[in-house]
Amino acid sequence: MTYSMLCGEMAQGKNEFFQLFGNIAGEMRIEDVPTAPGVDVNELKKGDDDPLEVVVEIPASKSKRGWNYTANSLKNIVEAVNTQTLNGFLGHQKAEDVSNQFLPPVTHWVGAKMVGEIAYFRGVVDASAKDLKRWIRSKRIRQVSIFGIPKLQRVAGETNVIGYDPMSIDWTPLDRAGMNTRIVAMSGEMWDLEGEGPEGELENYEGGAGMKPEDVLNALKEMLGNKQITFSMIAGEMGLKPEQIASDIDAEWVKNLTESVDKLQKVEEALGVSGEMDVVTVANEAAKALEKQGNAGVEKIIGEMMETKIKTENVRKDISNVETPIGKLWSYHSNSITADMTKDQIEGEMDSFFNDGVVKNIINSYHIDNPAGLGNTGGNTNTPQGLKTKRTAL
Repeated sequence: MTYSMLCGEMAQGKNEFFQLFGNIAGEMRIEDVPTAPGVDVNELKKGDDDPLEVVVEIPASKSKRGWNYTANSLKNIVEAVNTQTLNGFLGHQKAEDVSNQFLPPVTHWVGAKMVGEIAYFRGVVDASAKDLKRWIRSKRIRQVSIFGIPKLQRVAGETNVIGYDPMSIDWTPLDRAGMNTRIVAMSGEMWDLEGEGPEGELENYEGGAGMKPEDVLNALKEMLGNKQITFSMIAGEMGLKPEQIASDIDAEWVKNLTESVDKLQKVEEALGVSGEMDVVTVANEAAKALEKQGNAGVEKIIGEMMETKIKTENVRKDISNVETPIGKLWSYHSNSITADMTKDQIEGEMDSFFNDGVVKNIINSYHIDNPAGLGNTGGNTNTPQGLKTKRTAL
């Protein structure tokens, strides 16, 4: 069943304790909430020698009356402010006087925005409302209440506010607001927590008295979900450091991470990394230098062994030339020789190469002379020319 009624959501005079659970508001400054089209904030402040702007936060939540204000109902209020702006009074106007009474506004709500399921409203306190400014700054007044026509829906005994036609956003005495509201910014400066800033309510929990652990966890989960609180706020309130929380969740992961950080610091010290130097780049350069140095050492050892193992100068010359048969075979085999090998291991690799049958045949071919009488005869010009051989029987 869905129906509408004219009302203002304020507490019904029931005394309840409430506990501060404010979310981090540092991201929401006055200038973070844009003004509605056509609004000139400077004109509103003109002639005011003590101007004051505020940002009020209203999360989707259950009011003291027991109504569940949905994100959609808050969106309706945000849209109303951004299209036509809204006035703010000290307390709600009587419903019967709405049609024929004009009250001077003490606050001009000039802009609004939604962040998740939280609505933020930007207001300029009127120059004439000097008392209100003093009350706000002294933290005597810090809550508002929405006055208008809510669209209600009853489901399983619960009353859900699924829409809202707002008429004003009004200031209320302390702890009279029916919804969870608080000031999160004044003239561009965020209020602090711990009694130095706006307070919200933890409904019906009476400061946590009698709550079971599962109740606390459920409440925290809900508040984390609608951004009323954050993990950093919880840790800060309890005086916990990130490493303490992480160790409690996964001690082994923290141990491995700590060891990795320690090793990295030692590597940086060993490589002389400082300032804006990149440890990975320096490490790569060091590795290349070591590889180059190691290769140079291996090549020196190989060169010395070549002198003792190869007696033929032509073989020593050709083995370093990949265009020759023996040079090509050696280039393949030498890939198995690495910089971390000992001198004996290198010698063993060279011996296995020279003892190969194919290699032996190539080396032996360097030692075979041309048969006598073949090839150039030395260019003797005294050899008779044009002689014929004649065979005769003896």
